Amino acid sequence: MLPTGMNAMRATLHEVSSKEYGVNTAYCLLLTTYCLLFLFLAGCQPEPRDRLSLGSQLLDSGEVEEAIVELKKALEVSPKNTQARILLGQAYEKQGKSEEALQEYKRATEDNPRSASAHASLGLAYSRKGMLDEAVTELKVVVNTYPKMAEPHYMMGMVYGEKGMPEEAIKEFKKAVELEPNYAEAHLYLGLAYDSMDSHREAIREYEEVLALRPQDAVASINLAEAHKNLGLTLAKGGLTREAIFHLQKATEIHPELVDAYLHLAELYEEHGQLEAAITEYRRAIGVDPELASAHQALATVLQKVGLTGEAEKELAVYRKLGKKATREQAVDSNQ
Repeated sequence: MLPTGMNAMRATLHEVSSKEYGVNTAYCLLLTTYCLLFLFLAGCQPEPRDRLSLGSQLLDSGEVEEAIVELKKALEVSPKNTQARILLGQAYEKQGKSEEALQEYKRATEDNPRSASAHASLGLAYSRKGMLDEAVTELKVVVNTYPKMAEPHYMMGMVYGEKGMPEEAIKEFKKAVELEPNYAEAHLYLGLAYDSMDSHREAIREYEEVLALRPQDAVASINLAEAHKNLGLTLAKGGLTREAIFHLQKATEIHPELVDAYLHLAELYEEHGQLEAAITEYRRAIGVDPELASAHQALATVLQKVGLTGEAEKELAVYRKLGKKATREQAVDSNQ
């Protein structure tokens, strides 16, 4: 069972990252927060010392300077207090003082080598600074300390992903969801790792798991649509037209504004002589992005093939107008 409040923290964090529609942003936000999460996981509950408790409360309320004062005083009384040292590191990070934070986390691991929360804090601080080999070293300590806990495997998977090691990332994410099947973020990043290796069927399965857990998850939804699109393109290259069309259509159903999915569908229909269907898909693409010049040009070509010359001329006129507009904009940009 997860400590009370952790699922709520995860949900809040994912809501923020989803608004960005970007995995790198989500990755940074997740790693920044997991130091706090791991304090709960590792059992580091606040000690009864007044200054430590006050410092923790001040940090939670955003009063960072005041928190630092109290945490330093707590460390004067108890220099090897791991929780105070970690909280001080977090306070420095909130101030943008990454080097000072790193030193506090290092001191915590030196004073208490068996503290998984100290190694987690140091590992994640290393990862935020791009020191990924050092991050892996520290996080391995955490994984070895808590092999049956999902969080450490998830954190390790994130760092492996950042290192460009998708196979290792997949192993860690798979372990995380094995230990905690409802771990939505681990399913999401497992899907992304599969996608990076062109394993689109496996990616689709993981994105669907996320949406089963959180139906309104925008990040999972758009990535699911992209995975269907990419699988469709792969199938098309292999000559599996019917299956390719199914997955491209699925992509547009999931994400109706995915313009290139309409374009790929239209091209596939056109290639196989289904011109009316191609016209429909080109029109849908234009409906999403009316200023997509290439779609107007392609639509004009198909309209000419079916003998709709007047409509084809209208599309060509729009294409030329958009081309002139793009040329003017480029000229303005080059003069700035």
